[in-house]
Amino acid sequence: MVALYLLVATAITAQQTLGKARSNNFAIFRSSFWHLVRDQDLYAWYRAEHWDLFKYSPTCALLFAPFAVLPYGLGLLCWNLLNAAVLSIAVVMLLPGRAGVAALLIVLLEALGALQNTQSNALVAGLIILSVIAIERDRVGCGAAAVITGAAIKLFPLSAGLFGLMTPMRWRHVAWCAGLGVLFVALPLLVTSPATLAQQYQSWGTLSSQDATKVGTAWLGGVIELALGRPIPHAPVQLFGILVMVGSAYLARDRWIDPVVRRLLLASMLIFSVVFNHMAESPTFVIAYAGIGIWWAAMPRARWRDLLVLAIVLLGSVGGSDLVPRAIRLQWHGRIQLKAVVTLVGWFSLQADLWRYLREPRKDAPATRPPNALRNESP
Repeated sequence: MVALYLLVATAITAQQTLGKARSNNFAIFRSSFWHLVRDQDLYAWYRAEHWDLFKYSPTCALLFAPFAVLPYGLGLLCWNLLNAAVLSIAVVMLLPGRAGVAALLIVLLEALGALQNTQSNALVAGLIILSVIAIERDRVGCGAAAVITGAAIKLFPLSAGLFGLMTPMRWRHVAWCAGLGVLFVALPLLVTSPATLAQQYQSWGTLSSQDATKVGTAWLGGVIELALGRPIPHAPVQLFGILVMVGSAYLARDRWIDPVVRRLLLASMLIFSVVFNHMAESPTFVIAYAGIGIWWAAMPRARWRDLLVLAIVLLGSVGGSDLVPRAIRLQWHGRIQLKAVVTLVGWFSLQADLWRYLREPRKDAPATRPPNALRNESP
C-alpha cells in the first residue's frame, strides 16, 4: 500500500508536469518561501505568480524551502511523495498488517484528490497519526514535534496535543510543545528580521480573521444552513464538537492504556478536524477519511458498520470523483454536500461505538500492542 501511494503520487506529478499543467497550490507554497526571504508580505496578492492567497504561517513558508529551491518538476515530485509517504507510513505503523491495508484502501480516493490538488492535507493527517504513535511509544519529544509541525501548516493539528495530556508524562508533553512552539514561531528569523516577522504575523492574523467570517458548506454548520435555508452562527456548532471531543477524552482518561480506545479517539479527532471546520473543502476530507479507515479497522467486524463505511466510501469518495457524471456531482456534492453528510453520520456512529466501548469492563493491555483489528466477532 505504501508503494501504491508513492506510485500514485509519481503518476500525478507526471500528469501535472509532462502535461505542462501548473498547480496553483504548489505555486503558492513555492512562492511563499521566496517572498519570506525577500521580506515581501506573505499574505498579499501576487496574481502574476498564482491565483489565490497564501494562508499559512510564516514558519510554513520557511519549511517549504527544500521544495522551492529545486526545479519545479523535481520539487513537485518531492512534495507529492512526502505527502503520500507520511500518510501511508503513519497508517501502517498504527495498524500493521491487513488492518493498515484496509484503512489505506478506504482513504485512497481522498488521498488521490488531495495529491491532485497538491495540498498539505495528507501530510497533516499523517502528522496527527504520527503524534499518537510517538506518544504510545513514550517518545514525548517526537510526539510534540509532530503536533507543532502540523500546527505550523494548519492550526487545528494542535488539537492532537490533547492525547499527550492523557498520559502520565503529560507535563513533559506540555513542556515539549511549549518549547517547540516558541522555536517554530521564531524559526523564520533565520531568513528575516524581527520587525519584518512581526509584520508577517500581523498580516496573517488579519487574513485569518477575515477567513473566520467566511461561510463554508462542507461541514456540520454548512449542512444545517443548507437544511434551514439561512446562515447560522459558527461558534455554537464548533463548541458542540469541542465539548463532545473533550467529554470523550475525559471519559476515556482511565482507559488510555487500551489501544482500541486510543484509535477510536484518534479517528474521532481526525474526522472532527474536518466536519467542524467551516473552511473545509473536498480535498480536506482525506483527513476525515483517514479517521473513518482507522475507526473501521480498529473495531470488530459488524455488518452494520461494514455497510455504513461502504456507503461513506461510495457516496462520499466515489460519488464525488470524476467516476460520476459532472451534473450528478454538482447536484449531490455541490448543492447538498453529500460527502459532509455521510462523514457526519460516520462521526456520530463512531462516538456511539466509543461510548459503548467505554462502558464495557476494562481490558488492560500493553500500551504498544496494536488491536486485533480484523478479528471476526459480534459487536
